Amino acid sequence: MSMHLFRLDAVRWRPLRTRLSPIFTSGKLKDMFHLLLNCSDHFEKYLDQIVSKDGIVECRDLTSKFTTDVIGSCAFGLEINALKEENNQFQKMGRKIFRSTSKTVIRILLREVPWLYKHFGYLLDDHDVTKFMTDVTRDTIQYRKQNNISRHDFIDTLIDLKDNPDKLGVNNVTDAFIAAQSFVFFAAGFETSSSTMSYAMYELAQNQSIQDKVREEIKEVLNNDDGVILYENIKKMSYLEKIFQGLFLRNNSLIIQRLKFISK
Repeated sequence: MSMHLFRLDAVRWRPLRTRLSPIFTSGKLKDMFHLLLNCSDHFEKYLDQIVSKDGIVECRDLTSKFTTDVIGSCAFGLEINALKEENNQFQKMGRKIFRSTSKTVIRILLREVPWLYKHFGYLLDDHDVTKFMTDVTRDTIQYRKQNNISRHDFIDTLIDLKDNPDKLGVNNVTDAFIAAQSFVFFAAGFETSSSTMSYAMYELAQNQSIQDKVREEIKEVLNNDDGVILYENIKKMSYLEKIFQGLFLRNNSLIIQRLKFISK
C-alpha cells in the first residue's frame, strides 16, 4: 500500500496527481451530491433509532459508519451498509488502518531510514488490509468492465489509468499500484471526515446556544428552497462553516489524524 499518491517520487507523483485531481472539482462534487444525500437519509433514520433508545451515543462510531457508506457510494459505487451491519468489513479495515500499535510506531520510525525500510518494511505491513483493498478494487473494476458500467467517479479514473499506463509515463500499471490509490482515498476520507463530524456533534451537544443558532440558520436557508437540500444551499450556511473552521483551530488532533495515514 506504500505506492499511493502521498509516498510517490516526483516523477510518478505529478502525472498521477494531474489525473486524480479532477475528481475533487466542485462540478464532480456537485454531481455526487445526490449520493451523499441518500446516505444522509439512511444516517438520519439510524440516528432516530439510536435516540429512541435514550442511551449513550458514541459519536465517533456513528460518524465513521456514515463516512464509510459515503465513500463506498461516491468513490467505489458500492452499497456498503455500514450503518446496518455491525461487523462490516470496510468498517473493520478502516479502524485497523488507524489503530495505534507497536507495529505502527516501528513502521513510522523505520521510514526515517529509507534504505532499511525498503528491505524490511514489508514485514510490518497489514497484509489483511492490503489483500482486502486489492480484492475490492480488482473485483469492482472487473464488474464494471464486464457490465459496461460507467459512473465517472474515482474507480472509473483508476480504470482509465490501468488501461492507459502511458498517461503516467509507464508501460504497465499493476493491481498493487491501483489498490494503493484506493487505499489512500478510503483512508483519507474515512478518518478525517468522521473525526471532524464527531467533534462537531460533541461540541454542539455541549454548547446549546451554538446548536440553536446553527439550526436556525439551516432551517432558514432550506425554507428558501421549499426545504430541499441543495449543493448550493450548503455554501450559503456561513455560520455552519465557521463552526468547522473553529474545530480545526481548537482540535489539533484533527490535523494529526489527517497526516497519520500517510505513514501506512
